[in-house]
Amino acid sequence: MCINFFIKKASFFLIFAISSTCFGFSERNTSHQRLENGLSLIIIEDHSAPTVVQMTIVQVGSIDEVNGKTGVAHVLEHMMFKRTETRKEGEFSKIINKLGGIENAFTSKEITGYHQQVHKNNLETIIKLEADRMQNLIFNNNDFEKEKKVVLQERLLRTDDNPKGLAYEALFAQAFLASPVRRPIIGWRDDINNLTISDAEQWYRTWYVPNNITVIIAGAVETKQVEKLIKKYYGSLTKVSLPSRKPQKEPPQTGQRRIRLSAPAENKFILKLWKAPVISPESGEMLYENEVIRNVVAMAVLGTILGDEDTGVLVKNLVRGSRKAASISIGSSWMSRGPGYFVLDATPAKGTSLSELESEIENEIKSLLRDKFSDNDLRRVKRQAKADQIFQKDSLMSQVREISTVVSNGRELNDGKKWLKVLDKITFEDIASVGETVIQEEKSTVLEFYPTRAN
Repeated sequence: MCINFFIKKASFFLIFAISSTCFGFSERNTSHQRLENGLSLIIIEDHSAPTVVQMTIVQVGSIDEVNGKTGVAHVLEHMMFKRTETRKEGEFSKIINKLGGIENAFTSKEITGYHQQVHKNNLETIIKLEADRMQNLIFNNNDFEKEKKVVLQERLLRTDDNPKGLAYEALFAQAFLASPVRRPIIGWRDDINNLTISDAEQWYRTWYVPNNITVIIAGAVETKQVEKLIKKYYGSLTKVSLPSRKPQKEPPQTGQRRIRLSAPAENKFILKLWKAPVISPESGEMLYENEVIRNVVAMAVLGTILGDEDTGVLVKNLVRGSRKAASISIGSSWMSRGPGYFVLDATPAKGTSLSELESEIENEIKSLLRDKFSDNDLRRVKRQAKADQIFQKDSLMSQVREISTVVSNGRELNDGKKWLKVLDKITFEDIASVGETVIQEEKSTVLEFYPTRAN
């Protein structure tokens, strides 16, 4: 059980995870259909190994929460491993373990996901188990209080006692004013403390309904068999009206925002965030001529050229060259129901101040956008993207996880075929244009972190 962190490092395998997904399977062995009750079913036949992966996606995450009840999506994820009307506490996981399988779950901004991987002969077992807890979860108050403590301990380790966790939480809370992406996926500590079992049960009854669920089955399966089993265990469910999701759009930023944070740590560092374009359900078709799509792809290329750990300009010039920095990385969002962002994370070398490193980075970025970089660099990034999608073809779990991102953001499965065509057409002029629009000082949010001595 985990939380999907919100920053993806600047490599095409991560930023354009869609490539490794949709190029990992072909339309000939993939089906996408919807039951009468609204449940979405995606089946990928892949008989290269005698295993099967099931990913069940509930299209609800932290951005759907309300103030005072943050963290409820993640606490409920923990509760899903407890007990149902037909299964004792922990029995779900024990059965998967006895089958020699693996399982886990995650909560992100947009979705909550549950997945298992087992031998193909156990396909019906995992479908039956998952369908059971999606319908028949028991809300026991002792279970709930125990899981709240587990989540609070997780928050302590990931955020409260983690300098980077604290910093990113503060950065997003400062950068975004209206959008719910400002809130941590795990929830604010006080909110978690005050969650009640009725909060979790209401969340379950509201969102864990067939017309808000996507089941993805991939592996050594037969499509007709899967269809029959899904209808057997989900077909009797009734479609339920979903709450209206408010847009909660972020207002334009009119000036730079800066925050200084101190906590027990070894090193100082700086985080810098800019609002950036993102692919959403409303972004339109995945075409180069589509400005939003083109800008998202171009920003991803820029992130790779700047921050790739092996060939990135900032790494090459400031980490290995002048040695002003001990480390530099860049991450960004690329597909979301919420707003997009482009984040720089830099730790100065000994003897370099945060302001000096920030200035050096600013100069490097301006120089890159002003002076046309080598066509070889652009070709290298494109080759890297194509290589990444090939390397991931053998991973069923990678295919399934990334498909979940595509469908949960209202995109078409064949977007994976189209984005690489967009990438092929990206030029330096595209990159410079969107880079100069996004990377402006007055539109940035900066967090300076200074370590203090532990008590």
